[in-house]
Amino acid sequence: MDVLSVLGVCSLASTVVGLYLLGEKKSSGFIIFTISLLCQMYVFYVQGNWFLLFQMVALIIFNIVNYIKWEKNTDGQ
Repeated sequence: MDVLSVLGVCSLASTVVGLYLLGEKKSSGFIIFTISLLCQMYVFYVQGNWFLLFQMVALIIFNIVNYIKWEKNTDGQ
């Protein structure tokens, strides 16, 4: 296996873990999910998959916005 394949598998696994933690309402899920998206961005950049790279940028932006909204909602509780 080459390095990109291993990185792709690790980012996929961390995406699943991040989504699970988000479902459990853990703030660490946002961080793990964002790190996995950054790894996927690197893989897509090296492979030249520009559309998927753009999609990862959009998902990171959505993730950050949702984290900010989530933090505002949990501060009052």
